[in-house]
Amino acid sequence: MLRQTKTRSSIAKSSRQSNRWLSTALVLFKRVGLRFAAMLFVLWLGAWFVLSGGVQKTQNFAIQEFYEASAKAGFRLNNIYVEGRENTDASLLMALINAEKGMPLFAVDPHKIRIALADISWIESIAVKRVFPDSVHINIVERKPAALWLNEGRLMVVDRTGYQITTQNVDRFEDLLILNGKDAPVHLDVLQSYLSAVPEVAERIDQATLIGKRRWDLHLKNKITVNLPEDNIGLALQRLLKTHQEDGILDKTIKNVDLRQDDRLIIEAYPGTAQKQYSFVSGKGSPI
Repeated sequence: MLRQTKTRSSIAKSSRQSNRWLSTALVLFKRVGLRFAAMLFVLWLGAWFVLSGGVQKTQNFAIQEFYEASAKAGFRLNNIYVEGRENTDASLLMALINAEKGMPLFAVDPHKIRIALADISWIESIAVKRVFPDSVHINIVERKPAALWLNEGRLMVVDRTGYQITTQNVDRFEDLLILNGKDAPVHLDVLQSYLSAVPEVAERIDQATLIGKRRWDLHLKNKITVNLPEDNIGLALQRLLKTHQEDGILDKTIKNVDLRQDDRLIIEAYPGTAQKQYSFVSGKGSPI
């Protein structure tokens, strides 16, 4: 009888412990479950806020509030200073800058202005900055017109590197050298480097024609054509200059000067006039 009582007491005690563990587990589960549910709700709410554009709208609102506050503090655009503009169209420049007097200075984005103006063909490089409290400074480095390229019946302004700038208002650059030939602009820099060493010859040139992508013919203003060689162009031009200084050949009524042979300069005269040659020995020229 005593043993049965102990057994029942042990069973009851075990049942009470199990109930306590179960109660504790349920409480913990409820707490964790609520926290997990709360976490899921927060995550869902954040995702909805982002996907619905709430973040962007809030950010934009904050930015606009900052712009307005800065403008009230005196940071408004009153001046736009542009340095270095010579050939760039002013109306196009201002349209691309797209900034109005009186707008908040902080609303002017120098990076966006640089990107917009970089599309103008005259502009080689540009720097844009805000100058507090009320100005924007724009410094432009323009491409330098070096020649006019005659291509398919149209004249194109090009710089020394061969960059094609514009076909508009080319009459403003009528004093520039005219280039002929498909790839003539690409080779302009090399040609001008040679011509810069003989300015007395260079100033007489009206046009230059690239022949077969290999060599140049120079057409002078007095209708004389000068055939340059493929190689040793600098030496050939120096010989031409020396011969002109000694005999004035570039002022004569002649048709052509051929510099393609290393040891002589050949003068082609008009019909009825004797042809003349100059031979060169040790750098000295003499007629033959």
